[in-house]
Amino acid sequence: MTKAYIVTESPRHQEILQATLPSDLLQGITFIKNESKYGAEALTRSILSSHQIPVVLVINADTSSESAISTYQQNLELLTHSVTINTPFKLLQAIPTIETVFLQDRTWVEQWIGRSLSDLEWKLGQKHPQDLLQESSKNIEEFVKFTLKNLTDERLQTLRQHPLIQEIVNFLATQVHHTNPALAS
Repeated sequence: MTKAYIVTESPRHQEILQATLPSDLLQGITFIKNESKYGAEALTRSILSSHQIPVVLVINADTSSESAISTYQQNLELLTHSVTINTPFKLLQAIPTIETVFLQDRTWVEQWIGRSLSDLEWKLGQKHPQDLLQESSKNIEEFVKFTLKNLTDERLQTLRQHPLIQEIVNFLATQVHHTNPALAS
């Protein structure tokens, strides 16, 4: 039985979230992946209006501009709120993209790229994670697959400290499983 949905804008988002979220919180959670941000938004509204089951929508902000992120969030919440009928929902933007989850572990990223990063390169990489992860001759898809395949408990705990992951954990723990979010960490 589905207790909640997590709607993502791409298969990569789903892979990352399924690997990094605590497995006990994923019991009863159905993932729905899309091929676009706008398809994910529309599907979220449809689920909220027809199923009345909690939904988490995770999309890329595609920017680091606080005003653009805030405006988009307000508009999306306004559009979605009109169809919710008291159903819990969470609209989350990965800032600027979901790959920032991996930037919790600088050593791992440096190993992937094959060199140490200066502090400036690291800061710029956090604003443009896809560019940073593509710096090596490999691509982002390879990085994601390699990282998820080689997750250690320590690295997983580090990735779970990312604010996006924390927000999802808190929502699922309090709105779906009705537990203390501190227990989900």
